Amino acid sequence: MNTKKQVLILLLVVGLLALAGCQQAQENTIDVQGSSELNVKPDQAEVWAGFTVVKANAKDAQNEANKIVNAIIGGLKEKSYTDIQTEQLSLYEERTWTEKEGSKVIGWRASQTVKVKTTNLGSVGEIVDIAVTGGANQINNIQFELSNAKEQEYKQKALAEAATSAKAKAETIAQSLGVKLGKIKTVSESNFGYVPYVYGMEKAVGAAAVEEAATVMPSDVTVTANIQLVYYVK
Repeated sequence: MNTKKQVLILLLVVGLLALAGCQQAQENTIDVQGSSELNVKPDQAEVWAGFTVVKANAKDAQNEANKIVNAIIGGLKEKSYTDIQTEQLSLYEERTWTEKEGSKVIGWRASQTVKVKTTNLGSVGEIVDIAVTGGANQINNIQFELSNAKEQEYKQKALAEAATSAKAKAETIAQSLGVKLGKIKTVSESNFGYVPYVYGMEKAVGAAAVEEAATVMPSDVTVTANIQLVYYVK
């Protein structure tokens, strides 16, 4: 092998080693996570009102259920509540058991739940009153939450705060190590969510439920977000 070829091979090897060294240095990273927690006012409420009736036969139970649900929905619409959903009607045999006769059918039970949404948080008591007047005999719960628009708004704010937190952590780590941050290698949203405030009714029936619902006050909901950042180190 002549001298010229040896020099070329040597230069090639040196170049490859230098490139590998640069790549290895570039792959040094700092991996951090940032989180945020916001306590915000809800802008929407849900009321879950239900009823259950027992009649001698399935037809009578279903007819009575239809009568009640129509009365509840009609009363709500008269007061301009239009965001109403009903769960599927549950209809099944009601049985009792005695040692003498064993299991015996005593009728048919029909149950249904009506869910009402409103942006007027002060109208929860009125909704419960309308539902009870229409025939509801149980108030399952009252929930204060965020509308889709507000959820997206607070999501952006929470993620921005989480990203700021992650960046501050990375800068602190880099400074303590005597290095400088390079470009961001990856960004990932590891978690976002919020928990509605659910008020469990203690007095879930009749006039007592109406009276209790009138005193229910909305409470803040908590929005959380987490961001993971990976920085190159210069």
